[in-house]
Amino acid sequence: MLKAKVENLGVDPNSGGVVVLLRAENGKLLPIWIGALEGQNIAIALAGEKPPRPLTPDLLLSVLEMLGGKLKRIEITELKDNTFYARLIVEHRGIEYEIDARPSDAIALALRTDAPIYVDEKLLEEAAVEEAKVEPEGGVAEA
Repeated sequence: MLKAKVENLGVDPNSGGVVVLLRAENGKLLPIWIGALEGQNIAIALAGEKPPRPLTPDLLLSVLEMLGGKLKRIEITELKDNTFYARLIVEHRGIEYEIDARPSDAIALALRTDAPIYVDEKLLEEAAVEEAKVEPEGGVAEA
């Protein structure tokens, strides 16, 4: 696993979907296309805003904290049939639990908790792109 960070977030003008660009510590870029609502959850976290009512990642974080758990990290693990997979690594009472998650939800939660983001090296070899090939337009929020 390689550590990564959210490099950029933008709107795909062709589909109206949102693309999250993760930059791994080896410099490779991993684009993950997500829905508009999920993109909004990430954009709010990147901007450091606090919505008046909790969004789904805020709700999950509240429940996790109330139960005494802590998000240790997230891992973007694989790509199957054009779908990315991720997991939350949560610690509770000294035990680490792996919880299946969508990458968009995992990223939104990681940004809210400052938890590290990791990407599987094999996934990067399979799905990383060169910078010139990914240029999201409109609604770009710098990380």
